[in-house]
Amino acid sequence: MDRFSGLPKTILHDILAKLPNEDAAKTSVLSKAWRETWSTFPRLCICSSYFINVHDLSTANSVWHSTKDILADYVMKRLLRFHEQGLIIKEFRLCMDYIGDFNYMSRHLDIWMKMICECGIKRLELHFPADGDFFPTSEYCPDKWYNLPLCVTEAKSLTELNLKGPIRICRALFLNHSSTIKLHSLRMLCLCSVLFEDKGVIKHLLSYCPLIEHFAMEDCCVYNPLSRENPLLSSPVKSLSLRGLQKLKRVLVSGIQEVYIDAPNLKSFYYVHCDFDDMDVSLKLNLDSCINLRWLRLCSMKNTAIAHKWFLELFDKFPYLETLQIHRCSMSERINISSSQLKFLDFLRCSNLKELNIDAPNLLSCDFRGNDKPVITFLSSSNKLKVNVFTDMDFQHYSLREFIQNINHTRF
Repeated sequence: MDRFSGLPKTILHDILAKLPNEDAAKTSVLSKAWRETWSTFPRLCICSSYFINVHDLSTANSVWHSTKDILADYVMKRLLRFHEQGLIIKEFRLCMDYIGDFNYMSRHLDIWMKMICECGIKRLELHFPADGDFFPTSEYCPDKWYNLPLCVTEAKSLTELNLKGPIRICRALFLNHSSTIKLHSLRMLCLCSVLFEDKGVIKHLLSYCPLIEHFAMEDCCVYNPLSRENPLLSSPVKSLSLRGLQKLKRVLVSGIQEVYIDAPNLKSFYYVHCDFDDMDVSLKLNLDSCINLRWLRLCSMKNTAIAHKWFLELFDKFPYLETLQIHRCSMSERINISSSQLKFLDFLRCSNLKELNIDAPNLLSCDFRGNDKPVITFLSSSNKLKVNVFTDMDFQHYSLREFIQNINHTRF
């Protein structure tokens, strides 16, 4: 017996937790003790890629029809061990690169979800394929979406919920079972490519998560049965309102036109703009009550230029802002930045910018990456300031000396 095998199981589990999942799984062949340790390891990560390469498959490929049974049996055996012995499952991650027969897998998924919830699940991640021929995200097809089961919303031990792919959250969960929903321990909620049966579902879901600290919503849709062109069409979530979440600290939003956040303890906000069908719709971000914001990143805001006035008001609204990142956005030609708290400033491939004036005496890092050559002036700066410039240069038409001369009043 190796020296490790005799250690308490809790220590062996800690060792497995520090290993990549594939390496942790390999320990099961070392000895009987390690096999027992792996079989009771409370962090389960199941990926279909461990069983078969998705590139070798097609919808009619017989290989998958046999492999899916192997996958289902493997998951069931592992879960039964925990369920029968009354062991806790701290984390369950299921990543499916390919599903094939969705009805078949849905039946198994429902059973698995019930079992892990009865085992005191704390962190749950479901990642399903959301693109390609299998799950077109623009159409509502009942056979192509997995309904989030009631047992997940009733899991009072759940602290983290991460859903990605064709997963549908129905209104019936909140209308018919509101008294049994127990998401009061949830601290992290991440939703990507999720379909809501109506706009009210989002509000209902968040109302059961008073202790949420980290919230993310990316490219989610709402079923739109009133569409005249196509009654099966779903439309992007257009507005998001986060109110009354006193513990909320971090928010990531992608593809939503209107965002309103009333969270006085919010520290970090990351927004990604998308090309909406209606190009005339104006973007609305209201974070005025988030006075303790420390970190702000805006990405891909190309249709509407970030105005000079916006920067003037920014640091009055958020006096404690330390990190500002503007990536791939359209800018006004002239920008003034004035802040005594700002420490990190990052511009990545922003267009139209010709003049950048910075008055930030405590700034530690300023990064500029892009093809433009704006005049950058530091009206005040720290002796610890580092300026990093990355640009695609055509040396036949580019004067490096001229660009360096355009960076004024700082030290390298």
